[in-house]
Amino acid sequence: LPPIGCLPIQMTVNLEHPFLRTCIEDQNSDAQSYNQKLAKLLPQLQASLPGSKILYADIYEPIIDMINNPQKYGFEVTNRGCCGTGLLEGGTLCSPITPLCANRSQFLFFDSVHPGESAYRYAAEYINKEIFPDIGGF
Repeated sequence: LPPIGCLPIQMTVNLEHPFLRTCIEDQNSDAQSYNQKLAKLLPQLQASLPGSKILYADIYEPIIDMINNPQKYGFEVTNRGCCGTGLLEGGTLCSPITPLCANRSQFLFFDSVHPGESAYRYAAEYINKEIFPDIGGF
């Protein structure tokens, strides 16, 4: 899981501080706990599936690094999406008639749930290096 508490939609629906727009740390802790449990479970799952090869790809770390160090990646906005208001829109609510920001590459998130193309590119590079370190990536 990514840092769920940092998704723009989660910050928006945070009823305690809806205008503060900061990550919700207990949700992020839950995501980290889930990821740790999943990583520990995968060897058992692989052992039960002869001939399979299961790889764990950590999406949490690259996304949280982009949130904490946006300038390193060229991002200017990390707490709302590029589509519409960037606060609630997601998926099909982002359509050809929904306004988009002028420079999508400056936004970590495309909509209130999904990272944008630049973020996915950085995450893919990170995951590639983590999973295939000996060969310099895939």
